[in-house]
Amino acid sequence: MFTLIEITNKDENSLKLSYLFVKEASANDWKKRYQLSCILKNIPIIKQGNLSDFEYFKVTKKQKASFESANKEYLLLLNGNPVSCIYTIQKAENIIDITVTTLPKYRKKGYAKKGVQLAEEKIFANPNVFFTTITDITKEKISSKIAIALGYAYHEETNTFIKANPILEENITHLM
Repeated sequence: MFTLIEITNKDENSLKLSYLFVKEASANDWKKRYQLSCILKNIPIIKQGNLSDFEYFKVTKKQKASFESANKEYLLLLNGNPVSCIYTIQKAENIIDITVTTLPKYRKKGYAKKGVQLAEEKIFANPNVFFTTITDITKEKISSKIAIALGYAYHEETNTFIKANPILEENITHLM
């Protein structure tokens, strides 16, 4: 039923699914959004020329700013269809921030929570990751609800939700 895949430039299928997600999420205005993200990251904008929309998407997707190299992007698939995109950002050596976007027709069904949960499993499998964080920038406080449901604690000073790697907590408990 649910599958979490990592989007990589080496996997054509993941790029196709990412393209479909981005296209649906941005109401077919994805080119302008991509070009804006390139500008914000100081990456040159590529001209589409003879490239199909998907080929243009792939070329643009391969452009990453140096600070993005440790970041990962995942898609939550429901019966093979993308419903949520989970983006992880390496904030510090041992801290990863998680953001999630769900397509409008799949919202309020628990898919974002499931996507974050599956991404956490991958993230926390690495014992060098001590914490994950979620920062809520939505008016509706949707990310806050997801964070609380997944056991994150609110940190007032940083205005973020934080969760310790359960593997590390387990090791600390055994040492006591």
